[in-house]
Amino acid sequence: MGKCQWFAVLALVIVCCGCEAQEAYTAEAGKAKPVVRTATLAVVGDIMVHDYQYEEAYDPADGTYDFMHNFQDMKPYLQGRDIVIGNLELTFGGPDQPYASFPCFNTPDSFLDAVKDAGFQILTTANNHCMDTGQAGLIRTLDLLDAYGIDHVGTYRSQQERETILVKEVQGMTFAFVSATYGTNGIPVPQPYLVSEINETFLADIAKAQELADVVVVLPHMGNEYETEPRDVFVAWADQMFAAGADIVLASHPHVLQRMEYRQVDHGEGLHDGFIIYSLGNFISSQTTPPRNASIVLHLTVEQVADAPPSVTEVSFVPIWTQFRNAQNENHFVVRSVYEMLTLSEEERAKTLRPKDYQRLMEIHEETACFLLEKEIPLSQIQDSYIFEKPS
Repeated sequence: MGKCQWFAVLALVIVCCGCEAQEAYTAEAGKAKPVVRTATLAVVGDIMVHDYQYEEAYDPADGTYDFMHNFQDMKPYLQGRDIVIGNLELTFGGPDQPYASFPCFNTPDSFLDAVKDAGFQILTTANNHCMDTGQAGLIRTLDLLDAYGIDHVGTYRSQQERETILVKEVQGMTFAFVSATYGTNGIPVPQPYLVSEINETFLADIAKAQELADVVVVLPHMGNEYETEPRDVFVAWADQMFAAGADIVLASHPHVLQRMEYRQVDHGEGLHDGFIIYSLGNFISSQTTPPRNASIVLHLTVEQVADAPPSVTEVSFVPIWTQFRNAQNENHFVVRSVYEMLTLSEEERAKTLRPKDYQRLMEIHEETACFLLEKEIPLSQIQDSYIFEKPS
């Protein structure tokens, strides 16, 4: 065989092998598994600063406030998630007016150092305290959040902002966030665009968000304070939110935990699993009387298979407690994991907790884990985090 004939045969072999490889690739591609996208959320309830907290944070030597210890124990439960959300129930009105808490909250700016360090990415600002320092304080709060690189939803500086839905792309899915409050404690709202309120416009915002994103997260401020069961009127409000286009509803205001549920929803693209919690309770505050110092860090997993509507595929929660005083009976505000505190060695427990707080932590185990799971869980079976199972 001459050299030219040899190269012709070799070229034919290469071409044929290439065809076989292409056919094999095409066949494999036909059997390929659908693309699965997964995003994780961490959510907490009310973030508040009462007098005791900013007084404890105050350093008279230089006149500054340091809140950095507040959330150090919570960072492992927040950081590493794709979206971290909380309810900022206060305003940053600035140092030209006295720092204050109830009934009108004005918080030192440096509190945001701790919030940012903890990993919060989105804060809902529509609540009954958002007008506590007036229009100027509301706007200053939003300006400060922008300076810290924290997204916000629910209060606005202009009509254009009010009409703009917050949309974030996360792990190949788009999430829209909509927030509103039942009211502002009777404080007048000078311009309607400043505060999103729960009404027909709010429902229209949810419908608009549903057109813009794969997943709509709604953050309503509603409910009756200190009630552990949502009233029928608020269940009906939630039903309207799901009907308008909500996939996930994360509510606040009662300052105590209320139940959570999976919801079957269909916005025209197919049935999928949504979720609601009627109240996340307090994340941090000086409301230390039971059950207001018991809460959770909520973890959600959202999954989308190919082009199907995304579903909430897993819900879990970490029971938490706001420590008010340390073992030396000094004011010391730290949000703690109930599991971590109840499993301390006796030596570490004596250094960290007052005996009365250890007793309180055992109660909180019941007020969170047993309450949300609707079953008894002996302390011998306590866990750091609990799975909230879908109904069978």
